[in-house]
Amino acid sequence: MTRMVDDLDAGSVAAVASLVVTSHAAGHTCWRCTPAGCEEVTWAREVLTLADTDWAALERLVATW
Repeated sequence: MTRMVDDLDAGSVAAVASLVVTSHAAGHTCWRCTPAGCEEVTWAREVLTLADTDWAALERLVATW
């Protein structure tokens, strides 16, 4: 039996992070949003920053999941 995260790769993670950031920037909320903000946006921005600055580090991070 494999875990769902076993099939993740850095490109897929970056794509989802991009969707989260752009969706929230367009004013859409998600089930994790609170009046104080959304932790998912913070996570997604950090992933995109890592993807832009050090792709190999993002690949290593995803491999640990």
